[in-house]
Amino acid sequence: MRELLQKKYIYLDVDLHTREEVFHFISKESFKLGLAENQIAVGRSLAEREEQSSTGLLDGIAIPHAISADIKVPAILFIRAKEGVTDWQTIDNSQVKQVITMLVPKDGEQEHLQTLADLSGELVDEEQRKKLAACLSVDEVYDFLNQNDNSR
Repeated sequence: MRELLQKKYIYLDVDLHTREEVFHFISKESFKLGLAENQIAVGRSLAEREEQSSTGLLDGIAIPHAISADIKVPAILFIRAKEGVTDWQTIDNSQVKQVITMLVPKDGEQEHLQTLADLSGELVDEEQRKKLAACLSVDEVYDFLNQNDNSR
């Protein structure tokens, strides 16, 4: 995952209250970082995927993802909201506070969606979700998300 997640892709204590605000933030940042050519297309792709079924998991974690020809560089963005996002459906009805977003170029779907599947599989474990929530700095989040699966 190290090639997909950089420290500059980690945002902590962001003032976001709705899923739409989160998607707008992701779209804007992906464009600013040079990951995507069209921020509107990224936002649309995130929203379209979410319409299929919610990407909200347990304990305030969501894993939205976008697949688009407008995404030029595959990446993972991590966003922690200051407060819970109120309108994101989750399995346990918790408010989403941590968002792990996968941005995937149209031609790299299979390769990168396996990374997303692996990550979401790990977050099924309650202990892993607690460890992620306990990460207080960009460095801690980065190190946690990049740990070798065997060392967790």
